[in-house]
Amino acid sequence: MGTEKEYLISFSSFYKAAYAKDVLEEHGLRSSLRKMPPQIAHSCSTGVYLRIDSIARVQQVLKDYEIFTKGYYEIQWDSPGKTYVRL
Repeated sequence: MGTEKEYLISFSSFYKAAYAKDVLEEHGLRSSLRKMPPQIAHSCSTGVYLRIDSIARVQQVLKDYEIFTKGYYEIQWDSPGKTYVRL
């Protein structure tokens, strides 16, 4: 397995984020609901946080269940703190 990275997935509502988390958990993908940072939260302030080696499986599961996201972000740590890179 590769190195784990941190991701945050944004949704249009808390309900969609909670549903996505449940579906991912059913597929063995551990995740948690987190408050979205102000830099990327435009409407819904709750997203799904994951620490995983590849986001591809997550994207496929959500696509299979027709769960639409507002965006995928990789969390990158640097000297001033963390940045969110949209995928």
